[in-house]
Amino acid sequence: MNVSAEDLELESSEASLPEGSLNLKQIRDQAEKTACLQAIKGSHGNMAKAARILGITRPTLYSLFEKHGIEAE
Repeated sequence: MNVSAEDLELESSEASLPEGSLNLKQIRDQAEKTACLQAIKGSHGNMAKAARILGITRPTLYSLFEKHGIEAE
């Protein structure tokens, strides 16, 4: 698919977000936190199982918990 500079300019002008909207980083952070909370709930607190549910390693899961202020039980 070829995209011209003109197409990109048109898309960017149409894609402006309303004042106070979340940016992509904020949306991604919220999605990460929600996924972590759902995985730990679905695994009944088992960190290894939660990590497998998310398709990440346990150290990565612990890092995400720290990043998002989630306390591991």
